[in-house]
Amino acid sequence: MKNTNLTEGSIAKGFILFALPLFLGSLFQQLYGTVDLIFVGNYMGKTEAAAVGASGILVTCLIGLFTGISVGAGVITAQYWGAKNKENVRKSMENALFLALAGGILLMAAGQLLADWALRALNTPASILAQALVYIRIYLLAIMSMIIYNMCAGILRAMGDSRTPFLVLAAGGFLNVCMDWCFIAMLGWGVAGAALATVVSQTFTAVFLMVYIFRKENLLRQRWKIERRMSKTIIKIGIPLGIQAMILTLSNLVVQYYINGFGEDAVAAFTVYFRVENILYLPIVAFGQSIVTFAGQNYGAGKYERIKKSAIVCNIISASVIMILSTVILMLGRTILGIFCRDENVIRLGLQIIGVSFPFYFIYSIMEVTGGLVRGVGKTIPSMIIVIVTLCICRIGILKLFVDQFHSLRMVAAVYPITWSLAMIAFIICFVDVSRKMLKKQ
Repeated sequence: MKNTNLTEGSIAKGFILFALPLFLGSLFQQLYGTVDLIFVGNYMGKTEAAAVGASGILVTCLIGLFTGISVGAGVITAQYWGAKNKENVRKSMENALFLALAGGILLMAAGQLLADWALRALNTPASILAQALVYIRIYLLAIMSMIIYNMCAGILRAMGDSRTPFLVLAAGGFLNVCMDWCFIAMLGWGVAGAALATVVSQTFTAVFLMVYIFRKENLLRQRWKIERRMSKTIIKIGIPLGIQAMILTLSNLVVQYYINGFGEDAVAAFTVYFRVENILYLPIVAFGQSIVTFAGQNYGAGKYERIKKSAIVCNIISASVIMILSTVILMLGRTILGIFCRDENVIRLGLQIIGVSFPFYFIYSIMEVTGGLVRGVGKTIPSMIIVIVTLCICRIGILKLFVDQFHSLRMVAAVYPITWSLAMIAFIICFVDVSRKMLKKQ
């Protein structure tokens, strides 16, 4: 695939064209879990759907550290690519893939050991505990594939290729649908079949993309050369993002704990809500990933004024898209929720949750794009501090103060837009400071 040069041309056009395959790729990645839920919810029932939902956040927590490292590798690669330093691009790729392989093995082992304890610690309802454990133990077999795919996709995006990861994920998504039909609808394997379908499809995408990178323009040598200095550089930028991702996920585990306290219907409602939320979340992720690559390439090329201009242009684009989508979902909420679950009480609770958070989702888009600019120029420690303080400490504090007192499911949902607003303000202040310092260097 042809690589996109984000250091030249129209900011808006480059941002949108680069983000589109990222959005479609994220869509197919989320398709794995969404199709699982549709098949389980319709062929089995709300208990199985709740079991799948209660397990997913643990996997996210486990891979959070190496997700951050993959972003760190992407930032380094993008900066070297923008500076047209192909030798260091090659070195960053080799070391990033080594870290992905090592991390995948460690996390797969840790997950199997901690799964039962973690589900119990999260106050998982007894009615879904056994099936949640079955699901997560099988699902964990895909951990290494997830890490390898994310690392490979991050490397390709850093070099301006957002289309190849999308095409691979599209193929993986189709495979996942086929496996779900086979394992759940035909064989009746329930949550085990849903997890196994994801393992098969994730493994396919990881292997295919890794082979593609090995062969792409001979950028990787026949023998890997692991350089301690390059690995340290990747880890130095990636670890703060990994810690940020893990602690953020831990705060979401606290949210899950509170959700579990409302019972099985509430767990199922939030599980369905998070699937519907992807309609808004996935474009935001795409915009955030796109701006990290944009900022990284332009930072490496020394085009700091272009980075500053992108903050306004890209935030307007992102916020506008999200406001349109959130309005449509609010209008069609019952119909959309009904795709994932047929239980009337679950749909009623889901509509309450959507009504609280979706009108404010544009705030999250501004937070993500501005934060992506900060991370793209390598300022990952300030990003980590902002996320930990606003989205973790403040989020848990609000839950403790208000949900414990009022025991309101709506208050659990409201904690998201409240903390997004705090993070957005902090990231804007941080970017203004970073931008001022960059322009002084010119």
